[in-house]
Amino acid sequence: DLRDRVIDLLSLVEIPDPGRRYRQFPHEFSGGMRQRAMIAMAVANDPTLLIADEPTTALDVTIQAQVLEVLAAVRERTGASMVLVTHDLGLVAETADRVGVMYGGRMMECADVDALFEQPSHPYTVGLLNSLPRRDSEHAELNSIAGQPPAVGAYPTGCVFHPRCGLSNRRAICADQEPDRRVFSGSHESACHFVADVPAWIEDGVAESEIESNDGG
Repeated sequence: DLRDRVIDLLSLVEIPDPGRRYRQFPHEFSGGMRQRAMIAMAVANDPTLLIADEPTTALDVTIQAQVLEVLAAVRERTGASMVLVTHDLGLVAETADRVGVMYGGRMMECADVDALFEQPSHPYTVGLLNSLPRRDSEHAELNSIAGQPPAVGAYPTGCVFHPRCGLSNRRAICADQEPDRRVFSGSHESACHFVADVPAWIEDGVAESEIESNDGG
C-alpha cells in the first residue's frame, strides 16, 4: 500500500517512470524533480491549504513553468487552496486570483489580481510596479524606491512605509498613526491614510518621477 501511494503521488506531480524513481535517492533526482518530490510530500495528507513559499526561486524559466503546471494540477485534483509567497510580480500576475502586498510585516494592499495591477491603491504597490522593466519604455537603469526597508524590530511609528513614501510628504498623520486597512472599492483594500489621492498622484506622473530621481536607493 505504501509503495502504491508513493507511486501515485509521484505520478501526480508528473515525475516520469515513478515505479522506478520511487526507489531512488535524492541525489539521483534533478533539481526540478526534487522540487516535484517536495510538492508530492506536501500533498501526501490531502491538505485543504498549501503554502508555497518562493516555490520557483533559483530555478530556470523552463523549470519554473513546469513547477507551476504541477502546482496547478495538484490544486485541480485535490481541491486545495494555495497561498503563494513570492517577490516575482510576473508570477503573481500569471497565477494568483487575489494578491496581498506586504511591507515591514504588514499588509499594505489586498485586491483581486487584475484590480491590483490596473489600479494600485497604495504608494508601495505603485513603487513596486514602477520598478518593473517595461517593453514600451527605455531606461538606462531600473527604477527603484528611495531609502531602505526597516530592520526587523525597528519599525517606524505610524505607517511603516512613510519614511520612503512620496505621497506622505512628511505629513504628521503618516508618522503618528498606523492606518487601518479599509475597503475603498469592491473588495479592494488599502492601508493608506490618503488612498483617495493615489490615482491623481499616479496620473500626474509624480509617483514615477519621484522613483526615477532617487539615484537607485
